[in-house]
Amino acid sequence: MTLVVLDGDGPARSIARVPEGEATREHPLRDLIFDNPAILPLTELDPGIGRIVPVAKELNLPGSGFIDVLLVSEHGRLIVVECKLWRNPQARREVVGQVLDYAGELARIGYEGLQRAISSRLKRQGNLLHELITSAGGAIPEATLVDRVDRDLAAGRFLLLIVGDGITEGAQRIGAFLTRHAGLAFDLAMIEIAEYREATPGSTQPRRILHPRILARTAVIERHVIRNEVPNAVIEPISDADEVAPTRPAGSGANAEAISSWRRFVDRFARETQFDDPAQLPPRVGGVNWMRMPLHDDLDTTLYRSSSSAEVGAFVRFRGPEASAWYEALQTEAKAIDAEFAEDALPTPNWTSLRGENTLTVTSPSPLPWTAEAEAQQQAWMARVANRLINSLKPRLAQLTEPA
Repeated sequence: MTLVVLDGDGPARSIARVPEGEATREHPLRDLIFDNPAILPLTELDPGIGRIVPVAKELNLPGSGFIDVLLVSEHGRLIVVECKLWRNPQARREVVGQVLDYAGELARIGYEGLQRAISSRLKRQGNLLHELITSAGGAIPEATLVDRVDRDLAAGRFLLLIVGDGITEGAQRIGAFLTRHAGLAFDLAMIEIAEYREATPGSTQPRRILHPRILARTAVIERHVIRNEVPNAVIEPISDADEVAPTRPAGSGANAEAISSWRRFVDRFARETQFDDPAQLPPRVGGVNWMRMPLHDDLDTTLYRSSSSAEVGAFVRFRGPEASAWYEALQTEAKAIDAEFAEDALPTPNWTSLRGENTLTVTSPSPLPWTAEAEAQQQAWMARVANRLINSLKPRLAQLTEPA
């Protein structure tokens, strides 16, 4: 394909297209779209879509992968963008299924899960979708946005985009993928961004000309949706302190002052800690120097400090056949989970199986004496590691226990 430029009375100039696969790498294409979402011809798909606001790049959906670019319209419509180049075979085989998997996972996790993922990626708390829209000049009320996005998530109603420098294959195979996502209602489009380059006088850098165009799209498919709600977290009665092992916090015979001091610590922790997951329930005192926080079904995260080993720690213990099966499934993603901890500058989790019990543990030194400054550091560390355990494990566990 060639562009022809007519410039006044001068001769016509032909500009050849950059061959597919040479135009740009996937990450620059991703960055280009995130920084300039207006490059996408979205009004051709939805004339009333309005202003487009970038939300996040490489948004992690545990169990499904990383969304290249997540956008949202000023009216609250979510837009999922997957970038693929012609030279990448995935652009011709798996990309349609991949982007639909993202939609399925978003439909499953709901607004709270989406908020958790965005907060984790941007390292900020709050209703970031609303903050980003209003910062860009949008005027949608917060309650209206939450209600609209939550309804769309429940129905799987998204705008899904596959964007590449040349996509000529795969549209005819969309129907096969749709049968795997019969509970969703979505609009999917393939957008090609062709690139042209022209030498410019007096500059060593050529002028880049980008031509986006829609190659294929589905109609919005409305279906009846049967939604399985994720069960509410349950706080079980606190049992004996001997459940706190693997490293049992010292202080089982502590005096009343030690107990009172620890309760104040837990109260302060619960009051001041903000998790990325807005639905996360606060911890409860379990015993001296340890507390328990609900994670999923019967699983809890235990946070503790130990004077005998001079450390702070957190662990999740998987007891019983069902929980052990969850542990084994999570272990298959251990590298990804460990990487998520590393990204937050946290210690690598320790995966152990001992006497039929499976435990995921994270520890860090906390030398004595435990002054007010040391306690502040303990609280900050516990908050970070608890937040990461929630972000890494909660969505994966929900996926494992989702009814077939």
